[in-house]
Amino acid sequence: MMRPSVLLLPLVLATFLASANAQNYTASPPPPSPPPPPPPASTWTPANVSDPAIQQVAQFAVRIYALSTKELKMSLQAVVSAETQPYDGGYNYRLVVTVTGGKKVQYNAFVWGILGTMSWKLLYFTPTY
Repeated sequence: MMRPSVLLLPLVLATFLASANAQNYTASPPPPSPPPPPPPASTWTPANVSDPAIQQVAQFAVRIYALSTKELKMSLQAVVSAETQPYDGGYNYRLVVTVTGGKKVQYNAFVWGILGTMSWKLLYFTPTY
């Protein structure tokens, strides 16, 4: 017949190893959460027509259009409305401007640019009807 101490030895050893593992156990960090969904397409935000940046964008639009059409007497009279939209590292500007010295008086202008840089594009400048 076996002695009880021989039977208890494996049981005590297993209990000791289990408790040692439990004390040294460090939980692995949870898996990273999935990335957030992409932001919705940016919407147009009304802008203050008196803002110097909006005035500068309007001046740019009128001058580029005047140079490209040889209407050199055209100049900005006022910005009627302005909206901005973040796009491609810069902003889209949707403006309604009134001018003097042109064939028409009021125009819709669409400009993309980055303030403080030379990166500007006049995308369209069309008369309002």
